[in-house]
This record gives sequence, C-alpha cells and structure tokens, in this order.
Amino acid sequence: WGDNAWGQLGDGTTVSGLYSPNTTPVQIGSATDWAAISTFERHTVALKSDGTLWAWGKNHYGQLGDGTQTHRSSPTQESTGATNWSAIAAGGTHTVALKSDGTLWAWGENAAGGLGDGTQTARFNPTQESTGATNWSAIAAGSSHTIALKSDGTLWTWGYNNWGQLGDGTTINKNIPAQIGSDAWSTIAGGTRHTVALKSNG
Repeated sequence: WGDNAWGQLGDGTTVSGLYSPNTTPVQIGSATDWAAISTFERHTVALKSDGTLWAWGKNHYGQLGDGTQTHRSSPTQESTGATNWSAIAAGGTHTVALKSDGTLWAWGENAAGGLGDGTQTARFNPTQESTGATNWSAIAAGSSHTIALKSDGTLWTWGYNNWGQLGDGTTINKNIPAQIGSDAWSTIAGGTRHTVALKSNG
C-alpha cells in the first residue's frame, strides 16, 4: 500500500500517485512462499523460499536486475535465475544481495561506485563486487552507498561519500569495498546519507 506511481507495490498497476495513494493493504499475486523483502524509494526487492530473487518498481538504472531499464509493476525475476540468494538490501537506485556461498552482488546505478565493482558503470544484471570474497554475512544500503559485514565481524563500505557516510574519515567516494576500523561489528543499517552500526561488544 502507499504510493505506486512506478509500480513499486507490485500489484500489476501504477494506480496512485502523490495525491491518491493506495491506503489499504493489497496482496501481491497469489504466491505464499515469499521469505524476505526490502525497499527504498521507488523499487522493491524480495526473496522466495526457493532462493530466487524478484523485484519490481522503477528501473531507470537497472536496479531490478532483469537486464533491462523497463519499469515493472509486477514481480520480475532477476536475470540470472539463481536459486541461492540469501539476503537483500534495496538502495535508492541500486540493489545489493548475498548468495548462500557468501558472495556479494549488486546492480543498478553506480555513478559513485555503490556497486563495489571498481567502476562507475551502471549494471542491469547482478555483478559481483570486485574482491570476490566468499565470507560476506550481512548487507545494508543507503541512497548511493553500500555497507556490508564479513563473517569475521569486519565492516566494509563503498559508494557515495559526500557526507562522510562511509565512515573512513574522508568525503571521497569509493568504488571498491574499504574496511572501516578493526573492531568486531555485529549489525548495520543504511540511511539515505548516513550509516549506523553496532559493535559486538555493545
């Protein structure tokens, strides 16, 4: 429910807008195997219990991961058809996801390096981050930056940093994962232009 101008509700329509939102819950299709969801501004990402990843809404930068820039008003599976997705995080114009093998993938807008693939090129399909690490354990996303934890408790950030949201003591954008400190971190969350994290020692 809510604004649906870009199809981000996934009900097959774009009915509503700023002054005519959908104000009551509407079921999305008839599937009963949805397992996890994430959303930011104008797109929605979801996992099914079979490990597949689906998205809908605005797709101007390829943030739906279906290989196109076509906006979708119904759940659309990402282009690879993988069945081992385990976690998702929707950013403002990009999407980040983990696979059960501990690898991290991202797609969508990349002008500030938020995909972590070492470039500033938008990606319309899931693209693995540049280090190829296999021990990623948690992810979060802001408007144009990404935050992630590894299983060893280290914290990594990349992307837009004009407001210091990467936490590296600078305001310089990063297009590859950069470690933040050496403490053991346990939980992360991304705001539009800021980041919050908990340490494992409280």
